[in-house]
Amino acid sequence: MTKQPHTFRNAHQRRSAFTLFEMLLVLALLLVLVSVVWPAVMRISSSNRLRQSMQDVNSVFAAARIRAIEHGVNYHVYLELGGNQYLIVPVDQSLLGLNTDESGSTTAGTSDAFIVDELPEEFQFSKTVSATVTESIIPFEWLSGLPNAKDLRWVESSFPITFYPDGTAALDLQHDILKKEQKVARIEVRGLTGNTTISYEQEKSP
Repeated sequence: MTKQPHTFRNAHQRRSAFTLFEMLLVLALLLVLVSVVWPAVMRISSSNRLRQSMQDVNSVFAAARIRAIEHGVNYHVYLELGGNQYLIVPVDQSLLGLNTDESGSTTAGTSDAFIVDELPEEFQFSKTVSATVTESIIPFEWLSGLPNAKDLRWVESSFPITFYPDGTAALDLQHDILKKEQKVARIEVRGLTGNTTISYEQEKSP
C-alpha cells in the first residue's frame, strides 16, 4: 500500500516533460495546418483590399460628378492604363488654385479640387479601353504645379472620363481591374445618368 503512491509519483515525474519527438510532431502538425489555412487567409485579405479600394474608386467617380454639378464645370477622371493610379481634376485651371506670375511660370495655391490616389500594388487598371473618347486631355502644364506632379506623367497617355455640370457623363464605359492579368472587378459608368457601379468577377462565377 505504501509503495503505490511512490510509484505513481515517479511515473508522473517521468511524464512531466515532452520528448523531442513529441515537440517535432506538434510543430509538424502546426506547419501542415498553417499551409492549409494560409492561402485562404490571403485570399480573404486580398478580396477585402480589392473591395475597399473599389469603394474608394467609386467614391472618386461620385465626387467628380458632384463637383461638376456644384462648380458648374466639367470634371475629368483619369485612370493609369496598366498602372494603379487615378486622378480627378476640373477642366478649369482656376479651380486648381494655380496662379501664373508675370514670368509665365505656374505655382500651386491651396485647393482641394483635385484628388490623386492609387490602388494597392497588386491591382492594375486594364490597358484596354472599351469606349470611344472624343474629349481632349487637359494640358499637363495645369498639373505641373501640383504636389508630386512628376508622378502624374502617365496622364498624358490616359484618356478623360468627363462628367458634365448636368450630372451626365461623356461616355458609357466598362473598365476592368486586373490582378496578375486576370480580371477581378469592373468599373461601369452610365453616360446618361453619370452613375458608376462596381462589379466583381468572383460574383459572376457559378
